[in-house]
Amino acid sequence: MVFFTAVLIVFTLYFLQADGLIYVTIIAVLAELANIFMTQTLGKSVEKKTTLKFGRVITGYTAKIAAQKKTIKELENIREDAVKKLYQANLKIKAYEEKLAIQPGEDIKLESGPEDRTAGKSNPIQAAPLSTEKKETQKKFVDLPSGSNRKQLDL
Repeated sequence: MVFFTAVLIVFTLYFLQADGLIYVTIIAVLAELANIFMTQTLGKSVEKKTTLKFGRVITGYTAKIAAQKKTIKELENIREDAVKKLYQANLKIKAYEEKLAIQPGEDIKLESGPEDRTAGKSNPIQAAPLSTEKKETQKKFVDLPSGSNRKQLDL
């Protein structure tokens, strides 16, 4: 645009000489106005394209952030429920300790252990004894072709 304006100015000055300065000034002002309008139009176009491009990116990140906030909220709710359950369990434990008159640091001793419960009763299902010896009757894996004279390696 500037080059076109310069050529127009030189052409006008050459042919019109003295009166040409007025025309040259008018042409330069009109060229600058056209340049300003074209620059403004180009700026708006670039702004629109940039807004569309980054608008998609921002929308995607906004959706991700919303999903993460929802997940965080759900996990906080789960944590709150777990804390409430633990609190209720601790209250029950304290109530049982008070009922049994157990001191807070004292170990609980059971009067009858699991051995005492089965004493005197016969177990109808007997467990088979475990054999520790390997069965030698199983076939050994041989990776050598038949008729080979090579020695089999022990694995």
